[in-house]
Amino acid sequence: MPHSSGGGSSGGGFHSGSGGRSSGPSYRTSSRYFPGSTCYVYYGRGGLMRTVYLSGDAKAATKSKITSIIAVVVFMLIGIGIGVFTGFHNPHKISSDYSTTITIEDNTDILSEDEETTLKQTFNEFYTLSGICPSVVAIPNSTWNTHYASLQGYAYDKYLSMFKDESHWLIVYSDDGNKANWHFEGMQGNDTDPVLSVRVTDSFNSFLYDKLSNSSQSVGVSINEAFRHIMPTMMNSYFGIDTPVLIFLIIWEGVLTFALVSTIINAVRTQGLKNGFKISGNLVKKNCPSCGCEYAEGTVRRCPKCGHQLADEKYASFHSNDLP
Repeated sequence: MPHSSGGGSSGGGFHSGSGGRSSGPSYRTSSRYFPGSTCYVYYGRGGLMRTVYLSGDAKAATKSKITSIIAVVVFMLIGIGIGVFTGFHNPHKISSDYSTTITIEDNTDILSEDEETTLKQTFNEFYTLSGICPSVVAIPNSTWNTHYASLQGYAYDKYLSMFKDESHWLIVYSDDGNKANWHFEGMQGNDTDPVLSVRVTDSFNSFLYDKLSNSSQSVGVSINEAFRHIMPTMMNSYFGIDTPVLIFLIIWEGVLTFALVSTIINAVRTQGLKNGFKISGNLVKKNCPSCGCEYAEGTVRRCPKCGHQLADEKYASFHSNDLP
């Protein structure tokens, strides 16, 4: 279906054309208790006790974090790949296997005969260069503003009523007479996208807006010069990421970066659980009578820092086969 190539108005500037959710880690970890979590304890360097609250099994969570990190990195690379792939623009003349009749429909008598003749010549050159058939329709504002919220809606329906293909570029211009309260909107078929990229149509819209804003410049001359402005370079190859794609990539990579950092932090938290202990019941913290090192009751027989023999206690279930 056709889509907007952008447009503008006398009071609102010009605008461009219309041209995932990342899943978080499967296991939540925290340094504090949360509903449904299980407490695990492990000992780091210097016998420092670490407490982790985890939703799920510790061994499975450790494996899950590695898988999650790989998945997030893969999706980040996919986003970068999409950006690079879409950034290469190699315009080529599109096929002319469609009705290529150029239409200039002036319902306001705003175009002189000489301007219409000049426009047809320019449009023929544009078609020969690109394979895209351009057309212009001029209407009073009352034609669209009584039935549509914007000129874009009218231009869309007008395209569908005039053309049965996706290879035309329609420019609709409207005003209240004598360039008072003017508007313009472009509508391009999908097959024109390789040539009419956002970069090209933005250049056209900006140029046409400036020309129409000049009260001494006629509408016909303004439209003609806007086409002449883009023709010399529109078929050139270039690399550039269109603004809508760039915005999407920034959001995409930002969300995934946050997910990656969060996953790495959780992975670090769960890494020590390979040699950790699952606490059944309430966590009871005690201190070694020899060095004061903190430990969890039921997890070790000797102090994890100084090796002092601890009192005989009821031990919690744990991952290691033997207590230190």
